[in-house]
Amino acid sequence: MTIDDPKNPWTPEEEGDHDPVMREWWTCELLFQTREDHRRWNLMTSFAYEQETPSCFFQYVLFDITSKKWVAHKDLNDEITKLTHTKNRLGLYYETSSLEGLYPKYHLHVEDPKQELTLDADYTARSLPHWIAQEATQGNLPIGLNFYRYGFLPHCEINGTMKLGKESYSIEGKGYLEHAYGDWSYQNPLQTLSRAHRTIATYGHLTRWWLSHHRFKIPKRISFTSENNPFGYDWVWGVCDNSWSLFFGNSLFWVSEGPSIGAFYLTADGKRYWEFCDVWFKYNKVLYVKEYDLYYPSDLEVTGRLEDKTIRLRFWSTTDTYEYIDPYKKGRFHKAFILSELPGRMEGTFTDKDRTIPLQGECKIVPLRQAPLLGHNAVSFEFLTPPKGVGLSVELDFHALRKRLFTQVQLAPKPKISCRLKRIDLSQIPKESEVSREA
Repeated sequence: MTIDDPKNPWTPEEEGDHDPVMREWWTCELLFQTREDHRRWNLMTSFAYEQETPSCFFQYVLFDITSKKWVAHKDLNDEITKLTHTKNRLGLYYETSSLEGLYPKYHLHVEDPKQELTLDADYTARSLPHWIAQEATQGNLPIGLNFYRYGFLPHCEINGTMKLGKESYSIEGKGYLEHAYGDWSYQNPLQTLSRAHRTIATYGHLTRWWLSHHRFKIPKRISFTSENNPFGYDWVWGVCDNSWSLFFGNSLFWVSEGPSIGAFYLTADGKRYWEFCDVWFKYNKVLYVKEYDLYYPSDLEVTGRLEDKTIRLRFWSTTDTYEYIDPYKKGRFHKAFILSELPGRMEGTFTDKDRTIPLQGECKIVPLRQAPLLGHNAVSFEFLTPPKGVGLSVELDFHALRKRLFTQVQLAPKPKISCRLKRIDLSQIPKESEVSREA
């Protein structure tokens, strides 16, 4: 290590708990293979507590990627005292499951006798941790009128054992760890205002940072949907076959196609991160939650630019989805909290002034949505610009009124106006569909 090498930004104080903040969680992701039969698996495990109810939360979901389905899960809200957490190190204990360690070594133990699952995984970090917006705001992020910190460790080697039913396996693969904490409410986002002045300042820093990486341009297409509100996100993690690792966190602000109000992080050596702020995204396929009338992506594309570097990647799911749905009893703005788990694949390229590198590998897609009271409503604008012509197409999708309206106004090269109105039968919407782009 030289004096110019980046340093670990996670202190022991940061890795331990920050009680009494309103909300804090630690999440592990594992993409691994069982050596005995060469099957592919994904395990997500989360330990969390929140002071609003108060309560603690433990969750895991195990996917058999080879069979394209989830095979075991547990989602449990419990008394807040049932989760034990410590200061100055990672020490989390819920019933017989635990997560322990301090960078660069961790150990995860998941045990569920009812589903006959026991897993032990040793983490060895191959990258430095990183805070989202580490350069712009020292890792502080706004949410509503409050703020939080969100750190991630995107590349670890995983080794361990898994017992599922009567079968026992040795496992190896890649792992991810994240830690987030802060003071905010999902059900009542205006509840805590004590630090609003700090949050407003953070919005200002992020806005200046975001604008400094963008230049004004008319997009080919931009879309907005009601379920892509600011209290949801799109989340992607992956490790490429060449050992490059990445993280994409997209704060939605109602946009469903267009500029990302987030950032894309890519590291080739595990030490230095390229932080792509000029990022555009679009959905190719979406999944529909009929009970709450909303969509979330199962196939998306991301394009990021930073100086002479360009990253283009497509992420798509390869298994059935797992949906965790928590209905709100007294939600003033939303009907439910919906968190979806989608193991998948990714493919694309990284380009700079000297080279183009193909990238491919495994990934995990996790969309979070706060179901809006009026369900899915959307508007899309598609622009026709010179030299192809001048015009605008608008598509309105109002599930509340069961109507879809498509309007096109073209001024050049040949003037044209058209308008179509279609009735929507919500009962006929399939679980997965391609994103409509009529223009």
